[in-house]
Amino acid sequence: MKKLVFLIGVMLVAQASFSQIFTWGVKAGVNSTKVSFDDFSIENDITIKPDYLPGGPNEDDLIITVDGQEVINPQAINRPGIKFEPKSYEMGYHFGAFARLKVLGIYIQPELIFSHAEASIDFSDTDNLAGELESSTATIKYNSFDIPVLVGMKLGPARFNLGPVASFKLDPNVEGAKAEVKEGLTSFSDATELATFGGTVGVGIDILKKVTVDVRYEFPLSKLGDEVNIGDNSFKTDQRQSQVIGSIGFMF
Repeated sequence: MKKLVFLIGVMLVAQASFSQIFTWGVKAGVNSTKVSFDDFSIENDITIKPDYLPGGPNEDDLIITVDGQEVINPQAINRPGIKFEPKSYEMGYHFGAFARLKVLGIYIQPELIFSHAEASIDFSDTDNLAGELESSTATIKYNSFDIPVLVGMKLGPARFNLGPVASFKLDPNVEGAKAEVKEGLTSFSDATELATFGGTVGVGIDILKKVTVDVRYEFPLSKLGDEVNIGDNSFKTDQRQSQVIGSIGFMF
């Protein structure tokens, strides 16, 4: 009987010691995302495409009749200006699981997170001979699995951490833009890198050793893609995504 009591006591002490070293839990929260572009706006004069000039294969199609009036075929016109402008941070959400291993005063915390992020981009171009500005807004929606691996330490009630993040893209979706812009951004999103890498830095607190509250800033170390094609125009770009992340978790 004494041996049984002793064995149970050893097991309880071992479990308590292990729980001080290793914990795991679930978490969820919101993320505010911004996609940044290199400046690839263009400003050109209105010109006629070479194929529609005299001697070109489409010279007979330069002038067309619309409502009984002869006008220049819009398909023959090179648009004089295109501009992209990312909006400020857009809200998204995330949820997932984490584990925490404490070693020699520091902790290592790998996570597996499903994240939904959105980025809105204002698009404007002059789409006619009068040079009138036409605008639309495209919303790119991203789903991804993110795997941050954090290294941190606790100072008083607060935790401080940093580490790398790997993101694996799922199907992106483009909404709200006019057809030409949507086609270009959809093609761009489909061609973006399957996996991207970044870093994260943040602070957090643990409440009663059960509830975790964290705020982080996630920044890119690799870009999503190199090029956007809109109509007859091709733009080199360096599209990157940064996030401000807030989450609440529960440890078991």
